Amino acid sequence: MKTKIIRSFCHSVILSLVLSACRSDFLDLQPQSQPNVDNFYKTASDFNYAVNGAYDALQSPNQYGGDYNTVIETRSDNVLDNDPSSGSGLRYNIDRFIEPTTNTVLRDTWGSLYTGINRCNQILDKIDAVSMDATLKARYKGEAQFIRALSYFNLVRLWGKVPLVLTAGSTTEARSYTRNEVADIYAAIEKDLTAAIAGLPVSYTGSDVGRATSGAARGLLGKVYVTEKKYDLAVSTLRDLATGTTYQLLPNIADVFSVTNKNNAELLFSVKYRKGGLLGEGHGSWFGTSIGDNIEPSLRAAYSSNDKRLPLTVQVPVPTSINAVPRKFYDELSSTNDVGNDFPVLRFADVLLLYAEALNQVGYQASGDAFTALNRVRTRAGVAAYTSAQLATKEAFQTAVIAERRLELALESDRWFDLIRTGTAVDAIKVTGITMPSYRVLYPIPQSEIDVYNNPTTFPQNQGY
Repeated sequence: MKTKIIRSFCHSVILSLVLSACRSDFLDLQPQSQPNVDNFYKTASDFNYAVNGAYDALQSPNQYGGDYNTVIETRSDNVLDNDPSSGSGLRYNIDRFIEPTTNTVLRDTWGSLYTGINRCNQILDKIDAVSMDATLKARYKGEAQFIRALSYFNLVRLWGKVPLVLTAGSTTEARSYTRNEVADIYAAIEKDLTAAIAGLPVSYTGSDVGRATSGAARGLLGKVYVTEKKYDLAVSTLRDLATGTTYQLLPNIADVFSVTNKNNAELLFSVKYRKGGLLGEGHGSWFGTSIGDNIEPSLRAAYSSNDKRLPLTVQVPVPTSINAVPRKFYDELSSTNDVGNDFPVLRFADVLLLYAEALNQVGYQASGDAFTALNRVRTRAGVAAYTSAQLATKEAFQTAVIAERRLELALESDRWFDLIRTGTAVDAIKVTGITMPSYRVLYPIPQSEIDVYNNPTTFPQNQGY
């Protein structure tokens, strides 16, 4: 069945979303028995289930569980899809910039994002009417606001203007949705994250470790500001994170991604998984390939030979499997053929590089915090620190920090967005031997949505498709 915004707001689907909250075992969920959406939200415990259901949407195979690998990373100049015969060519077509508006990978990613947003809207619509501890209520609201903001941040970067839905509407209301302006979507993201910073705790203990924190919300807001080119705001938002001690670079970068070292000091927020078939909390191997190396040669060529990050891009055979996966996301298959890597949505190295970029954009300085932040990342990787003689201008520093982001954050769903926001996508993709039409910096709105709304004035297709 095709996933559509309208359907995601139908009463029966909303009920199924509440029920599916029981799947997120990494947050210590317990089974629920047949709740009804109209009377479900009565206690703090009910909202705990509901918030866990919002996290569950991020885990989806149509988001961080799998499809973002194609929609974001393979789309960039970091990864190749060399198999046009697999899956009817759906992912190959995305990599080659020839996907039609009917591509079901895009349709399912769009639908999954709005499913998660609707779960957050349900929480935020109903929580103020329920009596509970004020600190806990603020936390639940902050978690929902963080997840909704992250979802809209991905939506607006992938598709541009999209429906901005901030309440859990009815089917009738859903039919009137339009594609809102990009500026309005970013304003809503900023508002959600600002509220989340105030409502979320600095850290958690016990089974709550892994939830969104105020630091995660602050880091994501800083990233939003850099994307919007609001560099002054990015600097003030990121400064305490970048210069503080709450988060740290691990001495060995490989340890950041180890499945035995989850929730380490470098991670601001990651999407959690657990292998072994338990309630569907694992995922398939990321960037696995059985037909040869799928890492774009220009990525590895960009590393120096002594760079400690280079080995993380090397494909490693997985025992009992025909696939090899990049060492960064290596995990042995369980007896149920899944793995349990967490996906690092935001980590401290990313914050440092964003901070360095924002500082430089505000005003280049031949020494100071921008160079310090950039070189902390390089030094950890075992490569030489940059000097002001090497990066003598604002433009040279910007080029260097974007190149560093590619090396540091490879395979972490950042490169495509960096290319888009810096206006360098067409030239970067050309290096891979692929010609990218400039209008494909945005994906086509799924044809299922265009057909349902059937209004080229309020719900048009993106230009070029």
